[in-house]
Amino acid sequence: MSCEEGIVTRIADDRAWVRVVRSSMCEICKVKDSCATVNGEAEAESLNAAGASVGDRVIISINTRSLIRSASLFYLVPTSCLLAGALAGRLLSRRWDMDPESASVLLAAACFIVALFLVIGIGILLKKRVSHLPVITKIVSSASGQGG
Repeated sequence: MSCEEGIVTRIADDRAWVRVVRSSMCEICKVKDSCATVNGEAEAESLNAAGASVGDRVIISINTRSLIRSASLFYLVPTSCLLAGALAGRLLSRRWDMDPESASVLLAAACFIVALFLVIGIGILLKKRVSHLPVITKIVSSASGQGG
């Protein structure tokens, strides 16, 4: 399990949105600058298993298997489709009577765009699955001043 500390910003039903600050793990990440954070912070939709309230400082846990699967989906699928499209374009260029480089670029771009739509669709479906959401496992300090 990967754990992060953050502050609950809003609550809706069994979900809580937790503002987390980039951890030390982010500092060694090669794509940290393209991460969807604002001022080094991100908001994570989480299951509110601990019964946290707005303003509470909490620990959220993310299933490592889900994290790896999601990272694989969002990075490997588009990259693989881009490469496959480029190779297919090169192979099909004779049949299409096109310059091999042009065919590679066109088919790579088309495959990449299709992969992005596919990944976005799968991401929307996974977001609905409880098993892929972070879980609030502990209230570190309560906004009302009572410790967790």
